[in-house]
Amino acid sequence: MLRRAAIAAMPAIVLCAAMCAAMAQEPFPNRPISVVIPSTPGSNMELQVRLIGDVIQRTSGQPLVADPRPGAMGALGATTVARAKPDGYTLLISPNSPLVFNQLTHTNLGYDPLAFTPVAMISSQPLVMGVRGDFPANSMKEFIDYAKTHPGKINYGSQGIGGGNHMAVLLLEKYTDTQMVHVPFNGAEPATQALLKGEVDLFMAPLANIMPWYKEGKLKMFAVGSEKRDPEAPDVPTFRELGYPEDFVLTVWYAMVAPPGTPAPVVDWLNKAINAAMRDPAVSERFRAMETTPADASPAATALFLARERATWERVASDNHIEKQ
Repeated sequence: MLRRAAIAAMPAIVLCAAMCAAMAQEPFPNRPISVVIPSTPGSNMELQVRLIGDVIQRTSGQPLVADPRPGAMGALGATTVARAKPDGYTLLISPNSPLVFNQLTHTNLGYDPLAFTPVAMISSQPLVMGVRGDFPANSMKEFIDYAKTHPGKINYGSQGIGGGNHMAVLLLEKYTDTQMVHVPFNGAEPATQALLKGEVDLFMAPLANIMPWYKEGKLKMFAVGSEKRDPEAPDVPTFRELGYPEDFVLTVWYAMVAPPGTPAPVVDWLNKAINAAMRDPAVSERFRAMETTPADASPAATALFLARERATWERVASDNHIEKQ
């Protein structure tokens, strides 16, 4: 009789165990999500995270907490996230360098850029060809003609060796058969200030850094790296319009990634929440006010974009014999 009773009770026991397990597994998210930002506090990336986080907190009750970790071209922040628990509560918002350029220019990064779990694309803005205001050229053609007749006499700034600004000028030199001198700075703002002071002749800069000074007539802008002309500078042609190849869609982009091995259901939740925030009219308006275009991409589309970026810039690094440091 006892054996029969035990057998009869088995379905109830199994059901109880399943219910207890379900109750023990709390829904995601049940606490704040930390987003590591590989730049100094107050950056454009931090503002983007806070705008997205406001929407996510309203819908889920949990905030995105900005965690600035500047240093080593973003490698410090990337390493932090690569070593974090893959539970969705630690993310990395990354520009081009930590996920693409660093592996082309540095050894012993401390993390594997290919191992991150892609979550979503956040935004992008074009690089523009910013030139000091008194430079003796008033168009892209005149600038390149000057560079060809004055090899090694033009100085160009960047945010650091192997960064997007540096690689973009290497690409320009390749296609125009010119030689210029690289002057690296520790960030976009110092490079912009050097351009304004005439300490460098060229800075292939994020649009937001150049636009205010271009509107005031203090800097020149000969080309923009977007697919279409920017509405705020309709007189400035794209590189494509000027006859440059497909590679000259030059952008600063931002992607959200998670530690290696983050579960697919968590990634899916994060992707949907981020994309919903990006579609919020107030958020998209604030992004565009920063000269930044909001994105909307699945994890698979994000992974494909990153793979294409790596392939493009691996060719540039190889063609220009960029050595890892």
